[in-house]
Amino acid sequence: MSKWFFILILGLTAMGCAVRSDYYQGQRSLENGNYDAAISLFQYSLRTSPNDPKILTSLGYAYFKKNDLQRAIQYLEKAKSTDPTYGKAYLYMGMVYEKQEDIPKAIQEYNSFYQQFPLTPTGQKLKARIGVLMRNQITKEVQEAVQKEKYLSVNSIPENTIAVYYFSNQTGNAELDPLQKGLTDMLITDLTQVKSLKVLERTRLQVLIDELKLGETGAVDQSTAPRFGRLLGARRIINGAFAEPSKDTLRIDTIAVNVATSETDAQANVSGDQNGFFTLEKQLVFGILGDLNIPLTQEERDAIQKMPTESFLAFLAYSRGLDYEDRGMYREAGQEFKKATEIDPNFIKASEKSQEVQVLSETPMTGASSEVAQLEQTVAKQDVSTKAETGTGVEAFSPMSRLESIVENIGDGFIPETGTKTEEQRIPSQVQTTAILNLTIEW
Repeated sequence: MSKWFFILILGLTAMGCAVRSDYYQGQRSLENGNYDAAISLFQYSLRTSPNDPKILTSLGYAYFKKNDLQRAIQYLEKAKSTDPTYGKAYLYMGMVYEKQEDIPKAIQEYNSFYQQFPLTPTGQKLKARIGVLMRNQITKEVQEAVQKEKYLSVNSIPENTIAVYYFSNQTGNAELDPLQKGLTDMLITDLTQVKSLKVLERTRLQVLIDELKLGETGAVDQSTAPRFGRLLGARRIINGAFAEPSKDTLRIDTIAVNVATSETDAQANVSGDQNGFFTLEKQLVFGILGDLNIPLTQEERDAIQKMPTESFLAFLAYSRGLDYEDRGMYREAGQEFKKATEIDPNFIKASEKSQEVQVLSETPMTGASSEVAQLEQTVAKQDVSTKAETGTGVEAFSPMSRLESIVENIGDGFIPETGTKTEEQRIPSQVQTTAILNLTIEW
């Protein structure tokens, strides 16, 4: 490539630096709380780069900070449509929806960010926040159902809805009490693989138990099932018990009650060695589905057959973690989830729960919109960390990285090697142009 052709390219790049300058000045105004100035500068930048997702997102965020939520949504949506992989647009959109108290949409946006960046600090915080917001939303719905209980009709509940109640521990061994929740959690996970069913979250059941102050021993039978079905929004409720008829032998019995008729629609029972607990659970699931005459595809069968872990002790620790989590004891829950992963490093669900409760123990969340500031701080810290990792500071550069850095930083009015600021930031100065030419000659 000709040296002079390269100089020409750099000259054209320099002409666009005014737009970069407006963007970076807008960022500084945004950080300083001068939202009107930030909006003006971002709008000016859009004249030349109307489809830049970074500018569109920053503009949407500035409107969010100014509390102009409709315009915030307008620009953030455009940023998402321009570049569906630009995560910040989803993050800020979630914040907008939280401020509007539209929690389901906020959860959807946060989840979109998490799916793209699950291992980042922001992604981990959002995963934990999604759980908190979901619980709050479910609590609100359950409370409304309890208040309007006499107006609720079982007939309005879809036929394909199923809830799984906690199993009763009839072994006489209190150490197995955590299996009451663990077994329910596992059944819900497996039944969720059936696309024709709508399986209610375990959280919804726990919230209802807490709301009615039943305690975990408040069993559901044929007489109480209709009420629970109305309050949970489930046409069928699955519940049962596990026992040890002999040493090292486990028996699990379950029934599915139709809340509209108070009759048993299906039942299944399995028994075998405790070490074969997971195989027993799979047999139980297929038994219930078979008795309900629910057809399964091969894909659904394969998904149900997947074992979360092969260690009963790891699953018992995971189950204890669920119980601690339900009680808001996140540190203790984290210890149990960590113990489960130490026993079985391939226990993915335990690992995910461990990370989630660790965030909640370090940064408690109630779901209040004021906590969004914590997310903003996390994003700011992550941005700084990313810049450090990608070498956009003033450390030593290779010739090409020096060139890229100068082009990137001209919009800020800084020359990386000297740190000097130009008098006029919208027009490339003689100092900047000379720096480009000198570097080009060197290269």
